[in-house]
Amino acid sequence: MRVRILAEEWVMTASGSGRQRVPAGGWDARLYWHWIGYNTLAFVSVLTVGFLLILLGNDVLHMNVASHDVVLALVIATLGAALFGGVLGALQWLVVRERVPLPRKAWVTANIGPALLAWLLVIMPAVIGAQDSHQPVSTAYLLAASQSLALGPLLGLSQSLVLRKVTARWKWWIGANLASWLIVDAVIYLLSRWTADLDVLTGDGSLVEVYLSLIATTPLTGRALLWVLAPSALTTALPARSP
Repeated sequence: MRVRILAEEWVMTASGSGRQRVPAGGWDARLYWHWIGYNTLAFVSVLTVGFLLILLGNDVLHMNVASHDVVLALVIATLGAALFGGVLGALQWLVVRERVPLPRKAWVTANIGPALLAWLLVIMPAVIGAQDSHQPVSTAYLLAASQSLALGPLLGLSQSLVLRKVTARWKWWIGANLASWLIVDAVIYLLSRWTADLDVLTGDGSLVEVYLSLIATTPLTGRALLWVLAPSALTTALPARSP
């Protein structure tokens, strides 16, 4: 029986920045913290701008079901999804490209589809319903954004289809996303049961709490990404670098 010895490997970074020694497990502290930082920046900016889109669509344009503003709702949802996919995808790609030569367009596109579903199936219905019932639109948006965490595994599935071209561990990326979203949802739910100050899933959550809910998923997904894109798992050769 062949025994595979795990050893450190020297690899050429996909971004062309040079050679670096990467453990077989894929760990890289710099990329790990970059992943957490980039995702944090994306979540904060996307949710904030999305919040402004919601205010524009409701408080300014008075969007509601009675007015049959379905087209307007679709436009806002598309803008929100494009924003999510563009910002989150582009920033995540800065880490992914360090390991594999994936086109930025492919990675960004993989983020837009799940984001569009989240806006169409969760966020916009909640916002329009709040507008019709004269409830605070901001609260509805925050709660819907937190509830759309359930669509997180769909994002992992979409991204895994891109990773399938470069790594044998692409299926594990689906599991990592599912696990991270489930763990965060479970923890937030339990905390919301224990204290009324943290009620993102069941009450009038705050924008900061939603931010923290999203950011909390990044440590596990960051570690999983580095393992999925470890040199020993790659199925495509990185570009050679002349001495």
